[in-house]
Amino acid sequence: MTDRYTVYTKVLKMLKQMITIEPRGHLVTLAMMIAGIVTGRNAQLAAMSSEIDVAAKEKSVEMRLRRWVKRSQIDADVVYLPFARQILEALVPLGLVLVMDGSQAGRGCMVLMVGVLYKKRALPIAWLVYKGKKGHTTAQRHIQALEKVLPLLPEGVEVVLLGDAEYDTTEMIVWVEEHPTWSYVLRTSPQIYVHEGQHSQPIGNYPLTKGQVFQRSQVGFTQSAVVSLNLVGWWSSRYEGPLYLVTNLSNGYQACKYYRRRFQIETFFSDQKSRGFNIHKSHLSDPLRLSRMLVAACLAYLWMVCQGLWVIAEKKTGLIDRTDRIDKSLFRLGLDWIKYALKRNLDVEPIFRFQPVLSNVNVR
Repeated sequence: MTDRYTVYTKVLKMLKQMITIEPRGHLVTLAMMIAGIVTGRNAQLAAMSSEIDVAAKEKSVEMRLRRWVKRSQIDADVVYLPFARQILEALVPLGLVLVMDGSQAGRGCMVLMVGVLYKKRALPIAWLVYKGKKGHTTAQRHIQALEKVLPLLPEGVEVVLLGDAEYDTTEMIVWVEEHPTWSYVLRTSPQIYVHEGQHSQPIGNYPLTKGQVFQRSQVGFTQSAVVSLNLVGWWSSRYEGPLYLVTNLSNGYQACKYYRRRFQIETFFSDQKSRGFNIHKSHLSDPLRLSRMLVAACLAYLWMVCQGLWVIAEKKTGLIDRTDRIDKSLFRLGLDWIKYALKRNLDVEPIFRFQPVLSNVNVR
C-alpha cells in the first residue's frame, strides 16, 4: 500500500542510507521536498507542501521548506556530492561524456549545468546558479562549474566534454587541455579566424558541401590568444547548414559522433521544466536559494530515471507504455510509474543509487 505519506517516509529512509545532514531535521525537509516534487510534478514550494501528507498544516510545511532553501549552512554541492560521485563511478565502464549548458530558472536566474550522458539523457552532476538572462556568460563561470566536477571523478578516468558555441573560448580550451585525460568537442562560429601557416581566414570560408566532413589538424584558433587544435566542418544531411567544431580528438568523424549527443542535456532541462517539474516557475530569485532547491529537483530527477530503469528491468513497461516497444524516456517511465502505483495502491521503493544497464536498451 502506497500513499503520499508512505512515499515521503520511504524517501527519507533511502536518503538516510546515503547521506548525513546535521541537524537531522534538514534531511527530513529534503525528503519532503523530493516527495512533493515527484507526486505533485511541481518544484514550486507552495505546490510541494500541498503534496506532503504529514500532521502539520500545509502553510507550516511550506514555511519549513522556505527556511530550508534560505539556510546558508546548507551547501548544495556538499549535499549532492555523494549522488554525483556514485553516478560517475557507475558510468566509468560506459565512458564518461560530460556536457554543459545553461537555462533560465526561477526569477531572473540562470542555471549552468554539467551533466553526464546516459541513454539519451543527461544526469546532473554539478551546477552553478547566477543572476542573469539567457545568453553567453563568462569563461570564468564555465570553468568554475567544471572545477566542481574534478574532485568527483575517479582518478585517471578519461572524459569527453561537449558544449555549444558559448563554450569555445580560449580560456576554456586552455583549461581543458591542462587536464591530460580530458578531450573536448565544442561547436564554434564560422566567423572566427583560424591560422594555417601564414594564412588566416574565417572558418566559414573553408569549402563544405552537404553530406561532407572535413578536418584541418593543428590550426591556430584565435579568440583572445592563439591555441592549436583540430578544426572539423560537418554538414549532415539532416541539418540545414554546416556545423563547425573545435576538438583535441584526432578523428573528425569521432568528434561529430560525440557532438551529435550534445542535445541530450536539453532533454534534462525540458524534463525539469514543462515536461516534468516546472522549475522555471519556482519564483525563487536568489541564486543560492535556487541552487539548494535544485538539490531536491535533481534528486527527484535521478529517482525517476532509476525508477524508469526498474520498470524496464521488471518488464512492466507495457502497463504504462506501448506493449510492442518503448516510446517513453527513462524519466517519463519513472514519473508515470509513480502515478500508476499511487492510483492502484502498489508498493513503491524510491531509488537513488544509480545502476546503469550495460546492455543496449532502446529507450528515448
